[in-house]
Amino acid sequence: MTHIVDPTLRPIHAKIYAAIMEAWTDYGYAPSHVEIRDACFPCSLTTVQQAIRELKRRGYITAPKFQQRGAKPTDMERTISREPLDPWRELEPPVKFFKRTESR
Repeated sequence: MTHIVDPTLRPIHAKIYAAIMEAWTDYGYAPSHVEIRDACFPCSLTTVQQAIRELKRRGYITAPKFQQRGAKPTDMERTISREPLDPWRELEPPVKFFKRTESR
């Protein structure tokens, strides 16, 4: 897995990218803008839309216009953040953005 350190990236953009990556990895499809907003609290739908535009401009994701569930990472083996990864963090359980509810 490749990790890219981009210090010019805003923290909310890195968080939204991680949420999109998690949805694709765990469920195989993109989350809606509302799901991203709820997962990356506190942020607004406008923030989500701006982040998706910025991530698309930087080449981290592809996102067709006028699609609610169109955001997809360009490289499924890449992670991005503002600072280098902490090697001790790998020992902690990963933080999940989306909690799937099981229906009985």
